[in-house]
Amino acid sequence: MKLPDSKVGIFSWFGWRIHISQRAQLIKKAGFDATSLWWADEEKANTGSLDDLPKIVRDSGLEIDNIHIPFKEAHLLSSENPSERKKMVDLHKQWIDDCSKHNIGKLVFHTCPDCPNPPAPTKLLLDSVEEILKFAESAKVILAAENTRKSDYVDFILEKFDSDYLRFCYDSGHDFIWNSRPTDILKKWGHKLAATHLHDNKGSDDDHMLPFTGKIDWRKIISNWPKDYKGVLMLEVLGDDKLQSAESFLSAAFKSIIKLKSIET
Repeated sequence: MKLPDSKVGIFSWFGWRIHISQRAQLIKKAGFDATSLWWADEEKANTGSLDDLPKIVRDSGLEIDNIHIPFKEAHLLSSENPSERKKMVDLHKQWIDDCSKHNIGKLVFHTCPDCPNPPAPTKLLLDSVEEILKFAESAKVILAAENTRKSDYVDFILEKFDSDYLRFCYDSGHDFIWNSRPTDILKKWGHKLAATHLHDNKGSDDDHMLPFTGKIDWRKIISNWPKDYKGVLMLEVLGDDKLQSAESFLSAAFKSIIKLKSIET
């Protein structure tokens, strides 16, 4: 078993706060085919306008696989406060509109609260996702639910809604630090896989390290990889601008994903 001979990408927000035009050019020069855009205030503050990102990135020769929206307020999709929940649902609709406007086919989103011990998912989350999903279906934008602190949140919504526009984003780092049985979620929902966040860690924190620099069992992941996945293999890694140049980091990142594709189990 091997990973597919797919295009390879890296998250555009990879640790260097330089203008997106520079980052995109460096990503392309390193050998990557695609990227994922950080659709958040940090990128807006760094670049000026999120609406400028897609053209800048495409002008560099990169494909845009998806936009990645913030995690920290995911709990509001389950809020018991109707106005809070509506505001977050409406924000997801705006992000879907952004995808549609810029011809970006996928949006990676989060359903599990960003806290150490998330509560069990509730019907309020289902109500939110149902409304967002109907909007996404109308816009023909795929929602890819990322596994975060509790993978049962992904189970909860994918078991409820069977739609071509509600899919799965597999995050290898989250899987190996927050799941007692890593790769089970990949085996269960691999047929719904639409996006990837591939990165390594030391076994306790969400380090976002390059593959093969931490403790993740990559052979186990490859052995359980869905045979039908043809999408981009996307790294979600973060470097340290105090330790190396962006060029050096991206070169190492590209080598790591090529090595990952070469492993046979």
